[in-house]
Amino acid sequence: MLRRNRGAEGRPDQHYALSTENIVGHGETFELCLTFRAGRTYCCCEELCHTGAFTEKQWRQLRAALAAHGVEPQEPLVVRIRTRLEAGARLHNGKSDEPEMYDHGPWTLTVREQSSVAPIHHE
Repeated sequence: MLRRNRGAEGRPDQHYALSTENIVGHGETFELCLTFRAGRTYCCCEELCHTGAFTEKQWRQLRAALAAHGVEPQEPLVVRIRTRLEAGARLHNGKSDEPEMYDHGPWTLTVREQSSVAPIHHE
């Protein structure tokens, strides 16, 4: 789900610190914690720039990733993207000159699945 950012090619887990927290119910609500690391340079710190807009295809991919771990929510998903900049993270913010250093956050963006793509099973 993470978009390519210069320096993160092939190993976004070394470019960002990622975790999931505060899982609610059967996994239909959780926080995706995205930390911009000290010593790394990023284009900006906009959540949707780095995670991408959540399209129907991405919701399906997220559900497939959850299912691979035995989590199959029957409700529409709610993802809270919690973002933080570590001290020493550098941002270009659309500028081509030397990046600026920041230490901000956390802040949260909530993204909701518009319709449930999960079938409802009755037994």
